[in-house]
Amino acid sequence: MNNKTVAVVGAGIVGVSCALWLQKKGFSVVLIDPEKPGSGTSSGNACTIADYACVPINSPSLFMQLPGLMLSRNGPLSVDLWYAFKHMPWMLHFLKFCTPAKVRRITRIMHKLLQKTYEGLTPLIAMTESVHLLEKRGCMYVYKNQREYRNAQAATQVRRDHGIEFTELDAGAIRELEPGIKMPFVKGYLFENASQVLNPQSLTTRFFDYFIAHQGRYVDQTAVAVRQESETVRVFLGNGEALDVDRVVIAAGAFSKAIQGTGAHILPLDTERGYHVQYTGMQSLVTRPVSWNEAGFYATPMDQGLRIAGTVEIGGTTEQRNPRVLNYLKRRAEEMFDLRDQPHTEWLGFRPTLPDALPAIGYSPQSEYILYAFGHHHLGLTLAGITGKLIAELICGEKPSHNIKPFSPGRFR
Repeated sequence: MNNKTVAVVGAGIVGVSCALWLQKKGFSVVLIDPEKPGSGTSSGNACTIADYACVPINSPSLFMQLPGLMLSRNGPLSVDLWYAFKHMPWMLHFLKFCTPAKVRRITRIMHKLLQKTYEGLTPLIAMTESVHLLEKRGCMYVYKNQREYRNAQAATQVRRDHGIEFTELDAGAIRELEPGIKMPFVKGYLFENASQVLNPQSLTTRFFDYFIAHQGRYVDQTAVAVRQESETVRVFLGNGEALDVDRVVIAAGAFSKAIQGTGAHILPLDTERGYHVQYTGMQSLVTRPVSWNEAGFYATPMDQGLRIAGTVEIGGTTEQRNPRVLNYLKRRAEEMFDLRDQPHTEWLGFRPTLPDALPAIGYSPQSEYILYAFGHHHLGLTLAGITGKLIAELICGEKPSHNIKPFSPGRFR
């Protein structure tokens, strides 16, 4: 048993995975979050273990497409123009990473990390006996016409170049595999080896329950600040109390910059707001996650129903939902499926986003006693396990099992 105590701030899937890996390494771990573990952004994702998703949202084509995307009323991107104006430096920083050379580098780095997905996830699934929450039926991308299909060819070639396995589908093959889709899609790709989670909230809860059952400690408070002492770190809580620990991991997603004293305020961390609508009892309409690629969402069968999840909204962390985005998802879902009822749930979450599409994994520029594990964009569920493993290796003083230099929080200095 290690005699050091580590506090993990944030009980989403990334934070809980960090806590489990640290516990596995023998540390005493305190998990800090005012909300139910897994109930934030981790609960509402598209449920995919997307180890094939190495192509970033950054793209050279955005320079030409962005004005039209921003002004469109019928697309997957929505921008609060006042928010974008106030955060123009971040927008320009993001565009700086949309050049062909930078996108190639980001893709190469992400592909290598994504290859480690199951190295980090499988031990946690086995340890917590959660295998029943995963299914491996593949994932499908679909295109409704030749224009959509042609627009996807650059990204498709990148995946081929990186050795990602998939099968090309024609209209007949799509109908045969997914007869519940009413829209006549003309082309598609099937990623046969892809997996999905049947319920992300249940998975995080399963991880958390195991953590507690093995002497993990949970503090349902907001961590408002940290301060390094001589050889420890003091974590100040919202109720006025404080905890003294040996190391702190900041895994609070889009809210990580709000914790004072971590050094995260210097990072260009912002938010992609994501939405879903969910139709209870309609999961039989598809047998695997299906992404209407150009429409910007996945249709995923879950144990609760059919989830239509995706879109990108630039608008910060305000809790107010945008009815235009929700209506867009409903309308597109009704085009794709025979849905006669309104969705039973609607949801908004906050994806933590850095302008180069890479997460921050490693030591705070301010202190080696503080570590970061946030900024995973659309891939928090996919990369939670390997992130937790890398963080635990760092705190143990081991050589990380994967090169983390590209994810260094100091790269934005």
